[in-house]
Amino acid sequence: MSDRTPFVTIAVLSWNRLHYLRATLESARRCIRYPNVEWIVSDNNSCEPGLREYIESLDWVQHKWFRTQSHADAMNEIVDRATGKYLILWPEDVQFIVEGEWLEDLVEIAETHPNLGSINLDALRRSTLQAVFRPSLRRLMPRLVDDFVRYRGHVRRARRIVSTRGLPVRTTGCMWPGICGSGIPSLTPIGLWRKLGPWVTRKHGNTLKDSSMGAEEHMYNLFAGAGLPLQLALSVLPVAADIITDPTGCKAKVRGRYRYGVYMPSQSPEGLFYRIRQQNEFTVESQDLPFSFSDMVEPLGFRIPLDEQGDRLKSAINTSVVFDIPNNREVKNPLLISS
Repeated sequence: MSDRTPFVTIAVLSWNRLHYLRATLESARRCIRYPNVEWIVSDNNSCEPGLREYIESLDWVQHKWFRTQSHADAMNEIVDRATGKYLILWPEDVQFIVEGEWLEDLVEIAETHPNLGSINLDALRRSTLQAVFRPSLRRLMPRLVDDFVRYRGHVRRARRIVSTRGLPVRTTGCMWPGICGSGIPSLTPIGLWRKLGPWVTRKHGNTLKDSSMGAEEHMYNLFAGAGLPLQLALSVLPVAADIITDPTGCKAKVRGRYRYGVYMPSQSPEGLFYRIRQQNEFTVESQDLPFSFSDMVEPLGFRIPLDEQGDRLKSAINTSVVFDIPNNREVKNPLLISS
C-alpha cells in the first residue's frame, strides 16, 4: 500500500436478487483497477435458489457472511469490520459501467480535499442534475440561508475539482447534504461514518419505499447536527448505474418475503445488464455537469423506460407485480399485501 493508493473496502449488500448481484459483482471486478482493495459481501440470508452458492464461489471476495439483519445493521457491521481508509458501500442493484483507473483518481481527490464527505459514483437523471447545478432562486435561497446560519456565515459553494490525471468531480454546494445518507453508492472516508455514529432504524415494521426503515433519514439528521461543512461530490464521469428492469422505471425491490416489480435475468452471456465502456472513451476536460444516466447507459437486450422529455423514467416501487420468494410463486392479488 502506498500513500497514493490507500486501502479501500468495497462492500456489497445482497438480498434475494441474484441476477442483479451477479451483474454488480462481475462488473465491479472488471471495472475497478485499483491495487489495494478489500472485498466484502454481506447477504441477508437470501433464499433465492443459487444465490448463496454464487457468493460462496467467489474466491476473490475475502469476507462473506450470511445473517438475517436489517439494512442498517448490515451497514453498521460493514463499517465496524472494514479495514480500508475509504469505504465503497454498494447495493446489489447498481452495475459498474466504466472500466479504468477512475478509483485512483477519486481517492486522490478525497485525500487532497478534506472538505468532501461522500463522492457519489452512479449516474443521475438529467432533471436531477439540472435541479442541483442549475437551481431556481426559489430552491437555492432557502439552502443558502440555511448554510449561512448553520455554518456561522460560511456557505458551501459548488466547485469543480480535477485529479492530477484530469478526472473532475463537481460538488453540490449547499444544495445537498455532504454525505450519501445510506452510504450507497458512494466513496466515503470510513472515519466519517464512525464519527457520525451508527445507522439506526426509526420506523417500525417494513416500509415499501424505504428499505432502511428510517435509518437513512436518521443519518442525515446526525450529519446536520454534527455541524460539519462537508460537501457531497459527484464524479463528472459516473462509473455505475441503477439496474432498471421494470417498465415503470424502478428496480425490482425486496421487502420482507416479497420482491416487487419486474425482475429478469440479464440478456448477455456475461450476466451484465449494461455495456461496459472504457474510461478513455470519454472526453471530460470540457464537461461541466456530470454525464447523465441517458448519456452513459447502453442496455443489453432491453429498453430503459423514458419519460416525455426523454429522461429516464423513475418510480419508487411497482406494487402491481409481486413475487413470493420463499414459495417461488407470483402473488395473484398483490393489493392485499402492498397496501
